[in-house]
This record gives sequence, structure tokens and C-alpha cells, in this order.
Amino acid sequence: MRVLLIDDEPFYYKLIKKTLSEAEYELEYAQSGNDGLSKIPVFNPELLIVDLKLPGMDGFQVLERLRRDTKFTHIPVIVITAQDELSEKLRAFELGADDYLVKPFQPEELVARMAILARRGKAMQIVQQMETKSRTNGSLITVHSLRGGLGCSSIVVNLGLAFYKLWVKQTLLVDGVLTAGQVALMLDAKPSATWENLVGVEIENIDEAVVGEMMCAHKSGVRYIASPRYPIAADTFSQDTLKLFVDGLRSTNDFILVDTSHDFSDMTIHMLSMSSTILLVMAPEMASLRTTMSALEIYDRLGIPLEKVKIVLNNNSSSPAIKQAQLEKVLRRNFDFVLPFEAGEVNRALNFGQPFILSNPDLPICLNLEKMAYALSDDSYKAIPPVAPSATWKRVSAGK
Repeated sequence: MRVLLIDDEPFYYKLIKKTLSEAEYELEYAQSGNDGLSKIPVFNPELLIVDLKLPGMDGFQVLERLRRDTKFTHIPVIVITAQDELSEKLRAFELGADDYLVKPFQPEELVARMAILARRGKAMQIVQQMETKSRTNGSLITVHSLRGGLGCSSIVVNLGLAFYKLWVKQTLLVDGVLTAGQVALMLDAKPSATWENLVGVEIENIDEAVVGEMMCAHKSGVRYIASPRYPIAADTFSQDTLKLFVDGLRSTNDFILVDTSHDFSDMTIHMLSMSSTILLVMAPEMASLRTTMSALEIYDRLGIPLEKVKIVLNNNSSSPAIKQAQLEKVLRRNFDFVLPFEAGEVNRALNFGQPFILSNPDLPICLNLEKMAYALSDDSYKAIPPVAPSATWKRVSAGK
């Protein structure tokens, strides 16, 4: 373990050096607050020992500076001082100290406390890294098809709800259709904001407030960005504007599901290029097969890695015109996901704005969507079972 001692008295460096070496700890030394702070990014300590009485910048200021930097908030700090005053202890703890020792102390006691704090610091670092990853790299899944009427909007809404039910993490549904989107309609929602709110906003003015105002809350727990009330041009937003806006969305959502228009408009291309996964939806029919093959070819021409494209077969008939095996033979790849045919309940849900995964979760298609959400989730979610597993997680994990 790497330990940084910040103390202006070399005696204490000599005192603990032998004990720490025997414990196989690597010790670095700084005699002032400024020197110590400059060594932290280079030495990358796993634990700090800081004297409160330092020349120039004192230990309190070192603590304050350290805890202000998110890269170092996980590092445990043991404060040492010659003064055993309650006011100093309280101030040190308020500024983020993890432990407190009064000089003179026994090196063995210091090592014992260090071992406990080091384990805690490592755990905090892992949690911090996972939280940072989930926030800054929220999964962006875009659903696309060059043929309408295949249920893309329905997949966005119900798959998004499956993610939320599975992990109970912040989930956002984005209606990227700027002409006549259906996401808000399928949620039976009345949006307080739409894409229209972003029209005319200069790129330098896109901040957390602008991003937050665009996201509407739904009673199910998910959030959504609605299609404009009146059609706006597909090239209204520049790539830079959309990238900055989407980066803002990814920093505050764990899962983002995007519905797109059935073309390669500017908006669609931008969303596809920013996606971590593309779900290309097709039906078991000749026209859909042709448009799917065209889409794959255009993805390739646009420089979109085909590895991130997952093909979804959405059965829109109880007796498909073309068998699954035949489709896979022509496509020269297997389907990544297959959704069963559901007629009555799905149509009823669409007409009444009630997502079927909420109104009738026992449908086979709902279980398929839940399994799809699990398969598309990052391994960091699947590696460790949730502390309070949801009913959906229990159902999926039992059947996988």
C-alpha cells in the first residue's frame, strides 16, 4: 500500500518508516502542505497521514483542498497533531478526516488503523468508479428501422420500462422523431417540454439546467423527452449541439432508449453514431428483409461499427411469410433477439396509452423484453446481484 506522510518534523517520518516497511507499505514524505498536494497526483497514495500544524498551508487546508477534488475523495486521511483539543478534532472530521491520532503515538497503533481505513478506501474507490462509469457512460440504445409499422416506438417504451423494472436505475426514453413521434402518446403523457425547447439555444448555453428542463417525468418512474407538438426540420440541431446535449443526458441517466425516424435523416444519423447499441428491427417479410439489408449496408458506409448492431425479429403475424431460419440464411447471421407475436393486448395497450409491460407483465413478449434488457445491460450490473432485487430481476435471473 502506498502511504504519503505530510509532516514538517522528520522525526515522525523516521519513526514510522521502519514499521511501515516491515508491513510492506511504501512510504513517501512531504514536509509542507503544498509539497504534499503536488505529490498526490504523481505518487497516487492509497492513504494519507497529515499533520495539522504545517508551515504555510496547514493540515486543515490540505484536507479542504483534497476533499474538493472528486478524483481524490476516496483516499482515507489520518490526521495527527500534538494538540488533543476537541475543537480541532471536530473541525478535522468536518473537513473529511477519517481518523485522528495525538502525538506521540505508537507506530503499531498507526499501522492497525491504517489497515482498516485502507480497506474502506478501496471499497469507496470501487463504488466511485462504478458510479462514475454509469453516469458518464450511460448506455445509449437506439432503435431503428427503415420500414414503418414494425413496432419500434413500442419497443423503445416497453424495453425502457423493462430496464427500469429490472435495475430500478434512472431510465430515459427519447423520442428522436421530430415530425410525429409516438412515445408520449404511448405513455398517455402530457409533456411539459419537447424538442422545441432546444430550438434556438446556443451551444454555449446548453448546461445542466437546459438538459434537466427537457426531461419529463412519468408516473412509472422513467423520464422521457417528447417529440415536438408541431414538426420541425430534421437538420434543426447540429451534430455538436446534439452531442453536447446527449452527453448531458448520459451523465444523469443509466439507460437511454432512443426512437428514430425510418430514414437516415441528420437526427437519425447523429443518434446512431452516438449509440452504444443499435437495435435494428425487422419483420418476417420480404420488404422488411430488403430494408434491413440496406440499413446494414448504409451503417457500414457511415462508419458505424456493425458489432454494435443487434438485429431484432419482431413477429407481426401468427403465421410469418418467411421462416426465421430462411431470414438468417439470407442475412448470414442469427437474430440477436426474437419477439413473439402478440396481437390483442399489445394493440389495446397502444390504443389506450398503457404500456403492456405494465398492464399485462405476464405476456410472453414482456418476459422476452425483460431478458433483452438484461442481455443489453453492462456486465457491471450483472456481476453483483442488487441489494434489494426487484421482482423483474428475480424472474429474469431465475430463468436465465
